[in-house]
Amino acid sequence: MVRKVTGDRISDLVRRKIRLDDFWYRLIIKMLRSVVRGFDGKRILEVGCGFGGFCLYVASAGANVIGLDVSSKAIHKAKNLAKQLKFQGQMDFVIADAQFLPFKGHTSEIVVCAETLEHVPDYERAFSELVRVTENLGYVCLTVPNLLSTLLYEYIVLILIGQPQYVKNELCLEKEHVFHIFKLRKLLDKENIKVTMIRCTDFLHFPPRVREALKISELLKVISQNIEDYLETHDLPLKYLGANIGVLVRKE
Repeated sequence: MVRKVTGDRISDLVRRKIRLDDFWYRLIIKMLRSVVRGFDGKRILEVGCGFGGFCLYVASAGANVIGLDVSSKAIHKAKNLAKQLKFQGQMDFVIADAQFLPFKGHTSEIVVCAETLEHVPDYERAFSELVRVTENLGYVCLTVPNLLSTLLYEYIVLILIGQPQYVKNELCLEKEHVFHIFKLRKLLDKENIKVTMIRCTDFLHFPPRVREALKISELLKVISQNIEDYLETHDLPLKYLGANIGVLVRKE
């Protein structure tokens, strides 16, 4: 696990990202661990890395990681965190656009893209780039928000009032696309890949600040996890109604 960082050196937002409190990162780790025994020695690229919480997690497990984000502020914070936690030798961070990845093809064994495609103007091109830089028989693991879920209410609120101020200050995020299982399957069909797994998570979605204010974050995680496992085990159509859709594909 990542070494603990205490005190006032980092904001609550960054601290939450380091802990991987987000449902989608927990889903990504679960999906990846279903196909790889561990991350030690793996070459991993995260596109849309933000402050680098996931990069720190896999680096602490022995992976060699590149984090990429279009936000210079996010990359600056990610580099500082890597330095504080003494992971510079295993990690590198790049400012770049997901639509034009600055890497040759077949460079990473695992490519991760969490809650990012919806913010990219040409998300189809970005997905093609994710596949291009992945090794043959390597994995692409991504998540996108799911409109066909309780997330719909938050999406309507964001249309009316815009992104929260802390998001505007810290990240380069603008809602541009909405996703659901049908749109996602159409996107997957355009590439030479094998779909290994599609799962949803966060079946009782509340915005992070609401969960924290009501002190129900841990309770919701437990309940949502039980719902997720039950629906997946019984292969019910409702399994595609979580607030985040996760996809794991293997490049052929």
